[in-house]
Amino acid sequence: MSGEAAKAVVVRITRRSHVQIVPPLLSYATGVTVLSRNSCLFFVLAMRHWTEQDKKLLQTMYLEERLPIMAIAQRLDRSPASINTALGNFGIPRQRSIRKVLIPVDMTAALARIHAHVCGDGHLIDTREKDDYGYLKAYRTGYYRRRYAIGYTNKNPKLIEEFMRDCYETFGLRPRYVPQRWMVVVKSKAVWELIRSLGAGKSRQWTVNSVILKGAWEIQAAWLRAFFDDEAHFDPQGRIRARSVNRPGLEQVALMLRRFVPCHLTPKTGLYPDDSCYLVVLAAARPKFLEQIGSLKYHPPATSVNTKHAQL
Repeated sequence: MSGEAAKAVVVRITRRSHVQIVPPLLSYATGVTVLSRNSCLFFVLAMRHWTEQDKKLLQTMYLEERLPIMAIAQRLDRSPASINTALGNFGIPRQRSIRKVLIPVDMTAALARIHAHVCGDGHLIDTREKDDYGYLKAYRTGYYRRRYAIGYTNKNPKLIEEFMRDCYETFGLRPRYVPQRWMVVVKSKAVWELIRSLGAGKSRQWTVNSVILKGAWEIQAAWLRAFFDDEAHFDPQGRIRARSVNRPGLEQVALMLRRFVPCHLTPKTGLYPDDSCYLVVLAAARPKFLEQIGSLKYHPPATSVNTKHAQL
């Protein structure tokens, strides 16, 4: 074929798995369809059988050379969709770089702080999104998948840094920080399930797991410090007041806090008209609270230190 005739070829299917290429001049006599050269090549390659040698080459390039699917398709003269299908049919592991999530067996101070932050200024993320992206978009219409993550929002850079450090130390994952929203996101279903199993949930539903409630002194102190850094207000009168719309949750917090300092809930029963209640530490117990539990959020004003020195 030469000239204009070389720009087109004709395909005739004689059997289900057999493709025959015939000259263009016979197209009118045989009644088959004329396709462009690129379209015909794609069609012929898609129908070609996989040999054992092809399977070994595919496994070597995908698992050992770690080439992307597009590069493998070019080397093997096949379509990306064909490579994607073959990976599934041949049982070749699809995700070669799965992030190894470290799930702790025992409760740690870092894990307790993460749970407290999610109960305070954090949230559990469970979203549904379309799964039709990349070069297989045309083949995956109407597919959806669920994404799981935990999030934490705070404008205090020290608390953000500590939360990210605790997540990396505990789970081995590097969180993603969104500075425009002051938010940290950790994407992992395993992490989401663990934090949820410990009692994290919506503002009115979160609880404290018995592993933390009956935990060691260091575990409870770490949880309380993280929660009060998120929810508490250190007022000028010397009190520490943690506000929440979840009274059952605050009652659990009070059980832990009384191990360190005296405290009380206000109002004594129910909620205020704004659907909130407070866990209060009086001014007399504030120094003991800062000594045994601590705070990254609160810093005594410099004037009080100068006044104390002046009185001495």
